[in-house]
Parts: sequence; structure tokens; C-alpha cells
Amino acid sequence: MERSGISVIGVSHHAAPLDVRERLALDEPSSRMALRAFHREPVIEEAMILSTCNRTEVYFVPQPGEDAEAYLLESIARIKGRPDAIDPSGLYRYDGLDAVRHLFRVTAALDSQIVGEHEIIGQVRQAYHLAVDERTAGFFLNRLLHWAFRVGKRVRSETHLGRGSISIPQAAVDLAGQALGDLAGRGAMLLGAGRMGELSARALLNKGVAELIVANRDPGRAKILAEKLSAGPDNTAKSGASDITDEDGRVRCPAVLRRRTGGHNRRDSSPAPPAATRRAIGLDDIASTLEEVDLVICATDAGKYVLRSEELSDRINRRERALVIVDIAVPRNVDPRLGELSGVHLYDLDALDKIVSDNIARRRSERPPAEAIVEQEMLSFAGWMDSLQARGTIRLLQRRFEKLRGEELGKHSRRFSTAERAKLEPFAQGLCNKILHHPIAFLRNPPAGSTYSDQLAAVDMIRRMFDLDDLEAEE
Repeated sequence: MERSGISVIGVSHHAAPLDVRERLALDEPSSRMALRAFHREPVIEEAMILSTCNRTEVYFVPQPGEDAEAYLLESIARIKGRPDAIDPSGLYRYDGLDAVRHLFRVTAALDSQIVGEHEIIGQVRQAYHLAVDERTAGFFLNRLLHWAFRVGKRVRSETHLGRGSISIPQAAVDLAGQALGDLAGRGAMLLGAGRMGELSARALLNKGVAELIVANRDPGRAKILAEKLSAGPDNTAKSGASDITDEDGRVRCPAVLRRRTGGHNRRDSSPAPPAATRRAIGLDDIASTLEEVDLVICATDAGKYVLRSEELSDRINRRERALVIVDIAVPRNVDPRLGELSGVHLYDLDALDKIVSDNIARRRSERPPAEAIVEQEMLSFAGWMDSLQARGTIRLLQRRFEKLRGEELGKHSRRFSTAERAKLEPFAQGLCNKILHHPIAFLRNPPAGSTYSDQLAAVDMIRRMFDLDDLEAEE
């Protein structure tokens, strides 16, 4: 059982460009498919897949003697139908405590593109719940992930790392604002009605856009988001305007001021509107609606191009004003060829470098205490791991029974003569040895077929059953 336990392989924004990250990106259905394969095949004992806009990572406990890394990459390539996913370009791997430290840093948002962002702990939690659903999270991953959540909460509550931090959607909106000069009074289209889409929508509304069109392959979901935003904490709530939703999903607000400009950086001289019109459409309506907006933010999990050059080039070329498109989806939602058209300003996740650099510089002084928490918790986890090694547990178990034997003999020693006590000593010792025989044999030679997680769980149970942690603390 003397094994490193956990490993992680993955790609992230640190070393892999967007096209490489796309090769390994997995949406929820693909992640489930991969986890089910891991559960069926005897290569991985436990596994969790974390796939976000800036990273795809597989945390796993390998079976002894198996080439788990090659198996994982081949599985992902097969599921995605992309042989190039096996390409190790930009791939990193950490084992043992290095993998533990990496997970803790990821969960604490120290490894994020936007340092201190608040979304990552929820994404890690979602990845963990998926592993639990697909039965690939056993005793080890359960304990490790709950420890990681504690690390993330400590960093957020005990440091200022996340104070005033922005999310990827907020950074995308800020980037669009820099490109257009001002978003107040503009028309914006949002592709995607999930969590990232909602964050993007709220950021757009708080910047004062005059109209927000939410597009989704399920128009009903888009309409639900539009209605949800009407009650949310955005500029509409501040204005006290009363929203009315019509049958087409358009949320109409009074006193909406809209003005279009023809220049890319010209500011709208009208005051920011007190409320915005929201409208829900399906993806098939994007082309006919594109003329109405100055800005598009793409955040769907479609896994393919939603805005395609062959379908939109002619319409965009007929526009009289610039169009800003910010694509924060992985895989990307926008055909890169659209960025070659005159008047189109296309940005993807890799274009957030300036905002990211400002974020890192602003938080440079706030990182050391957060990193210290990670190191402290990593060492604590290492101590827990050491406590579950069979050799040390056997020693403590023997000491516990030796202590119990001595206490009981001492308690009743006055009731027996010296000769009787001489006979009781070996009797009590022999009885303790017989009671300990099977637990010690189990710890030294676990049953065939038991996993690393099974063995750790058994040791943990024995330690708690006989209060071995308290005994160890007395030494």
C-alpha cells in the first residue's frame, strides 16, 4: 500500500494555447462517457475530470503496473474523435503530494487565469459530483476533494485574494468595453444560457447595454434566463423599472434609450439607459438578428462553431458599423475566419492577457498568505496520508492493546496472588495477540482485488475504531 496515491495530467492556459486546450476539452456528456469507461476498465481505480474554459485535468488513482497516462489520453481521443488529443504538447503531470498541492492551488484560484476568481471552486465541486454520480470517486478522492474545498474556503475567508476579483465573463465584458469605448446604449448578443452566460449577461447589464439578446439552441432556456435577469441585481433593479415579458420572450422596459454609432471607438453621447430590453432567440435566428447588435459574447458548451464564416460573412460585410465578438467558450464557438473580415474585432480567451496581467500585478502582495495556507494544508494532508500507512498503524494497534492489557491487569492485580498474576500475564498477552491476528494480517496483506482506496478506508476505520490518532498524539 506504500503508493503515491493521486496523480493528475492536464493542459491549462499556462503552457497550452487555445487550440491545444480544445483537443482535450470535455463537456459534461463526454466527461460522463469517459468516467464510465474508467469505471468499467481495470486501469484506473478512481478518477475525476475537471474541464473548464482554461483547463482540462484528470485526477486519478492508477492501478499498479498500468500505463494510466497513455490510457487516459487514448480514451479522451476516442471519445472526442480526435486522434491529435494524444499529442502530449503542453501536457503536464504531477504525482503524489505535488498533485495534491496542484489541486489545492487550483481550488483556491491561485492557478486561475484570473487569480482569485470565484467560479473555480464551484467548477471543482461540479466535477467531484460528476465523479460521485459515475462511481469513480472512492474513499481517497472523497477525502482529498473535501480537503480541497476546505482549502478554497480558507483562502477566501482568511486572505484578500478574491476581494474585488473579476471572473472570465467580467473580463470579457471589460475587454469589449475597451474595444468599443463604452457599452452604454449598445446592443449586445449573448450566446449561451448557462452559468457563464448568466455571468456575462449580468456584467453586460451592469455596463448599461440598451438591448440584450440571449441566444440558445433551446429558446425556452434563453427566455428563462431573460426573465431571471429581470429580477436580478442589475441596472434594471436599480432603476425600479417594471418589466413585462411578451410571448416572444422580449422583456420590454420603459424609457429605453438606444442610439447606434458607425465608428468602432465612438462613444454614445446619450445618457446610460435606466433599463435594458431583453429578448430570447434560438440559434437559427442569430444571422437575421446580428445586424441589431454591436457586441457578441459567446459562452455555449456546443463544442463546435456556432458562428460560421460561410453563413455570416455576407451579412457582416453589409454592416455599416464595427462588430466586436468575444469568444470565451472552449472549444471555441466562433470560426476564426470571421476575425479576418473588415470591421470585425474577434477576441478569444488568449486575448485576455492584458486584463490578466493587471489582475496578477494587483494581487502580487496577496498571494503569499494564500500560498502559505495551501502549503500548510498540503503538509496536513501528507500527515494524514502517512497515518494510513499499514506499518505505523500496526505499531499503534499493538501499543493500544498493550496499554489496555496493562491497565486491566493493574486494575485487578490485588485480587490475585503473585503466582496467579504470573499465569495471567501470558494469558492476557496471548489473548491480545489472537484478537490482533486478523486485523494485522489484513493490514499487511489486503484481500486480493481490494483497491488502494479500499485499503486506505480500512486503515482509517481501524484507526478511528481504536482511537489511534489520539494515541499517536500522546507519543
